[in-house]
Amino acid sequence: MDAELRCNRLTCRKTLIDKAVVTTCSHIFCVDCANELFNASRLCPACETSLTEPDDVVVCSLHPTNDYKTSVLSGLSPSLIMEICSRALSFWQYQVHQENSFQQAVIRNLNDKQAQLQKQLDNVIREANGEINLLSNKVAELERDMELERRKVHELQDSSREREKEYQKLKAQYDKAKRKSLLAPSTAPSGQGVGGVNMFDPPQDDHNKGRAGVDIGAVIGGMDANGVQDPYLPN
Repeated sequence: MDAELRCNRLTCRKTLIDKAVVTTCSHIFCVDCANELFNASRLCPACETSLTEPDDVVVCSLHPTNDYKTSVLSGLSPSLIMEICSRALSFWQYQVHQENSFQQAVIRNLNDKQAQLQKQLDNVIREANGEINLLSNKVAELERDMELERRKVHELQDSSREREKEYQKLKAQYDKAKRKSLLAPSTAPSGQGVGGVNMFDPPQDDHNKGRAGVDIGAVIGGMDANGVQDPYLPN
């Protein structure tokens, strides 16, 4: 399969199918580009060669008829036919070489862009790895702090349970002492007042009076003077 010819105008690069415009400087253009370029100037837009002769710019059919193939070289000498074929082959060789050069230039540009993008990607990856390392360190630090807090919570829970046990123990002792104090007056012996004080004991001296704070003899005398009978004395 023959290689495809493309318009040699870099801004066009359209594949040539039916008709094209060729120049004596071995360039080829589509009809639209040729009408735009050669009407303004007779310079080749690819190499800026002056194209002043009438046959320097020719419209040709890329798919000629069989009749054209039969008659186009008829009557020419073999040497002239070989010269024409040689120039035609040189034209194709130049077009193929030009296309290869263009594709290599495109590949170089793509490689340069790829290298730039690779550098940018490497920078992004390096920065991302740095951020990941920082975040990993922060996560590890937070995990250590959380483990310390968890241990503190366990210690506080253990301390709270111990205090709860002590509280329950003290509460039980308090309830027991309270019940004992409530039951103490009803179980005191006859003749003994509340708190174990004997109502029949003689009055204490001044030293004991001042310390006890109550003169039992004075209390009994006051009761007799007021006509109040001591419940602990016989009638």
